Amino acid sequence: MTATPTIHELESRDQKISQVKVFNDRAEVRRLVKVSLKTGVNEVVLKNLTTNLTPGSMRVEGRGKAVIHDVVVKNVAATTEETDSPKIYTIRASLQEEKARLQKIDDRGTVIQKSVTNLDEIFGQVGGGLVKAPKDGEVALNEGTLTSLKNFFDFYGTNSESYREKLRSIEAEHRDQKEKVQKLEQELAIIQNKFRHKSYSQCAIISLECSEECEAELDVIYQVMNAGWSPSYDIRVDTSKPSMNITYFGKIRQHTNEDWNGAPLVLSTAQPCLGGKIPELGTLEATFRSRYTPAPQQMLFASRATPQCATASLFGSASAPPPPPQPEMKVAVASEVTQNTLSTEFKILREATIPHGTNDHKVTVGIVTLSPKLVHETVPSKNAAAFLTASAVNTSELAFLSGDSSVYLNNAFVAKSHLKNVSPGERFSCSLGVDTAIRVEYKPAKKYHEEGGYITKHSANVTEQTVFVKNSRSEQPVLLTIKHHVPRSTDEKIRVKLVAPVAVPYDAEKATNETENAEPSEGAKFNSSNNLEWTVKLAPNTSQDLVIKYVVEHPKDETVQYREMF
Repeated sequence: MTATPTIHELESRDQKISQVKVFNDRAEVRRLVKVSLKTGVNEVVLKNLTTNLTPGSMRVEGRGKAVIHDVVVKNVAATTEETDSPKIYTIRASLQEEKARLQKIDDRGTVIQKSVTNLDEIFGQVGGGLVKAPKDGEVALNEGTLTSLKNFFDFYGTNSESYREKLRSIEAEHRDQKEKVQKLEQELAIIQNKFRHKSYSQCAIISLECSEECEAELDVIYQVMNAGWSPSYDIRVDTSKPSMNITYFGKIRQHTNEDWNGAPLVLSTAQPCLGGKIPELGTLEATFRSRYTPAPQQMLFASRATPQCATASLFGSASAPPPPPQPEMKVAVASEVTQNTLSTEFKILREATIPHGTNDHKVTVGIVTLSPKLVHETVPSKNAAAFLTASAVNTSELAFLSGDSSVYLNNAFVAKSHLKNVSPGERFSCSLGVDTAIRVEYKPAKKYHEEGGYITKHSANVTEQTVFVKNSRSEQPVLLTIKHHVPRSTDEKIRVKLVAPVAVPYDAEKATNETENAEPSEGAKFNSSNNLEWTVKLAPNTSQDLVIKYVVEHPKDETVQYREMF
């Protein structure tokens, strides 16, 4: 006959969280369960697990003189009180207390109101009994009656006033108490709506067997959905040094229907949502397309630059120096960065409490200080303005993941931006806004059409574009990079020749990490997108007319169209 197991029922939310590892689309929670096991078979029942538990994700590890046999997770019926989170339980208890106080105030008000009503009835009855209609010319009132009546009036006036004053005080107290009750009811309704209360909960049954009584520790590990983290950055550029400080944040969202109280956090770049299975490759067959089947149209996207607000002076002014600043507060950073084979983990220094319903809990991952090169860039065909850009190489060991960034120039907010993936040792740039001291004018293009050829007639379209640039700053020269389209031929019958300026062609074979990370220098070159990048040095209070000229040759009977592809 099988022995009856010893049951140990525990609330899962009461078990200490030893670690929460947050991925981009979920989280792994590790709870420490301490239990006193009896001799024989024991069943540890963890009640009220979150309903966002990922199926099949729970595993149990343990320490102690026992053997783990199996772990079963199942749904069980539950009442509202059983599925309450600690926060909801506290609010519900406070609500019951406040409702009890409100009821006591109602009872006091009822007693005082009845006292006032009864006093008014007695006053009417006594007055009617003392004052009688005169008979045979006699008056029923005598000196004794008048004295009694006066005493009664004094009694009525004093007590009636006192009772009504108490009633007004109780009514005011009732209004205040009712507002407290309504506030708690609203708070409870909001939290319950976030938790999406269900009539069932999940519990885990862990079966263990031990030969003698012992104390055991179980690490219960499970994954939950509706949680994740994303990177964000504060980029602060100081033009006087120059320097670039990048504060790397992790923004955590938590909608798991459980609270993480005092949880040590680890942010992981692993992507368990992608799985570990290599995708299979089918057979690609080439067949003729039916002539009646219309070819799918290719989507074209045009980029339109959004004019940005002009910033204040980018390099400060000659005004009197400000008073010495107070020492800056230090920012807590990640205590440990672990590089794994397929991911990076950031262990956060301090424990955090993140309740359900949190959308933006920000923790600091690290702070990186770089030495940027300040250059100016302009794309005059899109926006005739010069943008100050900080170009720097990521010399840290941290890989910057794609995320939103807030850019500050000389402690002044410039704009919201987006930082792309940047690996250690890779160069990246950050726009700091429009520099109004650099003037850019995109003049109308001059276009010519020529025809030639003795045997094979061909047409030549000549485009000459002038870009006027001026440095109105009087104290220092600037490097300005002009980015402009030069058509790329997709057919051997179309030939494109750049006449001016003389540019270095892009060579993918010779392109190395060193050349890609090189600082901008004077000269013209083609980038990997076949766009012209022309960098010129503008001396203070000088201007130039920059002429970009190219020729497109093609057969006479053909028409060339231009499409911007990304």
